[in-house]
Amino acid sequence: MISAGAPVPEKGLCRESLAALQAEMVRRADYMLALAALMPSRLGGVLVEAASPDASAHLTQQLSGWMTGGGRAVRLPPGISDDALLGGLDLAATLSVGRPVIQPGLLSAADGRCLVIPMAERLPRQTAAQISRALDCSIVMTEREGVSCSTPSTFAALLLSDPADASEAVPEILNARIAFRLPGAFLPAQWAPLFSAKDICEARARAPGVDLPDPFIEAMAVACETLGIGDPRVLAFACASMRGLAALSGEPCVQEAHAELAASLVLGARAAPQMEMDQPPQPPPDEAKGQDKGRDGQSVDDLAELVVAAARFSAQIDAAARGKKVRKRMKGEVASGKSGEMVDSWQRGSRIDARAGDPRRQGRLDLIATLRAAAPWQKIRPRREGGAPIAIRAADFRLKRFRHRSEAVVIFAVDASGSTAMNRLAEAKGAVEFLLGGCYARRESVAVLAFRRQSAEVLLPPTRSLTRVKRSLAGLPGGGGTPLAAGISAAQVMSEQELRRRRSPYIVFLSDGQANVGLDGAGGREGGGADASRMARRLKGAHLPILFLDTSRRPNADARRLSDEMGAVYRPLPFADGKSVSDTVRQTLLS
Repeated sequence: MISAGAPVPEKGLCRESLAALQAEMVRRADYMLALAALMPSRLGGVLVEAASPDASAHLTQQLSGWMTGGGRAVRLPPGISDDALLGGLDLAATLSVGRPVIQPGLLSAADGRCLVIPMAERLPRQTAAQISRALDCSIVMTEREGVSCSTPSTFAALLLSDPADASEAVPEILNARIAFRLPGAFLPAQWAPLFSAKDICEARARAPGVDLPDPFIEAMAVACETLGIGDPRVLAFACASMRGLAALSGEPCVQEAHAELAASLVLGARAAPQMEMDQPPQPPPDEAKGQDKGRDGQSVDDLAELVVAAARFSAQIDAAARGKKVRKRMKGEVASGKSGEMVDSWQRGSRIDARAGDPRRQGRLDLIATLRAAAPWQKIRPRREGGAPIAIRAADFRLKRFRHRSEAVVIFAVDASGSTAMNRLAEAKGAVEFLLGGCYARRESVAVLAFRRQSAEVLLPPTRSLTRVKRSLAGLPGGGGTPLAAGISAAQVMSEQELRRRRSPYIVFLSDGQANVGLDGAGGREGGGADASRMARRLKGAHLPILFLDTSRRPNADARRLSDEMGAVYRPLPFADGKSVSDTVRQTLLS
């Protein structure tokens, strides 16, 4: 482990601290892979974050060599269908023999082997749920076209993840079933493993006979409670790891050292560090002394204290290992965010499945899926002499279904009234132009509407043309009253139009919130404010993502109240430049 006096990598990567951190990550990788190969049905596998391609290849090769099935790893291709994942009807064999024949899927082929899941943070939830079910049951259920069968599937999952920001994460349903999480930024391309295939094989034979005394289970449960870990699976992972570590070391019974190491491998990734990272990480008390007390006479409280210290120390090391990548992503870079919500389509996107339908009315015919649906019924369907070899009915037709991200449309509703013109209209124009430039770079559409005098007008319908955006903003006039209710109504109408076009609208208001013109065009603060509040509450019912930027010199209560009424995120704009506003919009709405 890293010594207490070693410089913290987060404050400066000196050669000694980098070497120590790399050695610690390699040691953890070896133990995690060994335990995953030893007990795949109980530990699930390993989630590796931000590893280089060479390190990922080495991890894959190492885990594959330790599995009972041996051979090469099974790699999950992106966008895999349920038929390919779980198994489906073998069309050629079914038509040949005249009865349904099931073709095994990828999860069945992974039995006894390593299943590599690249880009795990982008794994569809449906696919993650199918893999999770196989991890829970160690079998794959195939139910297709009126036939059902089950095949064994015990595998160790190696999840490779490289999220761009916090919004990208491995689906929780799968993440909860993976015992180990490893920051991979400091892993080298190759290293000599601590264990051989023979060691793993011998440990696999010893593991069922390893004794796990009750005090160790109780201590680990107390540690989970102390660290705020409420998932009972984590306790099961920790107990299985203790048995596996004892089997790897050739011990017939779990010892303190096994409990301490299991806590650092399993609990550490789920425990938050308890100190600021500008302080050197302190090792657990027993580790600092270099002593092993043994389990005789050790109370549950003492064991729990030792386990908690090991987990917290591990959490600090994990935070240090992630630090370099986090700083690299944060330096002069804004989170990429989402381009829109995921929507299903009959025409374009990534293929997800096939559904029954009429190809004359919608979608494209999926010939293979149609033949699969018709194949089981061929024996009982009458055929005309000299007719087609396969009898197909209208109920057999299957249409291709796709999924894609809808286009995001950012609607800027700019207050061009006299009050805003006197205060910050010039700064608001610059901020909007900066935001629109960022949206254009990300291939998002933008729209601009302005409200002043008695009404609101659309200056720019949704477009990707930055030139048109700049031209419209350059001619944005200022002056007159503040018909805020009309501006809110116009933004909602445009959002509803974009929703009907299956786009994802985002609204950004730039106003001081001082409404003085009603919906009917009549002046007066009382009537204008009441109409604005009414339209704001109506907009809130649409459940749209909204950001309200207060353009007054000082944050005022009217703008904040109106923001709350429309369900928007409120941000004051005084003394802000275009970039800070752009960051606010992207982090608040588009991430």
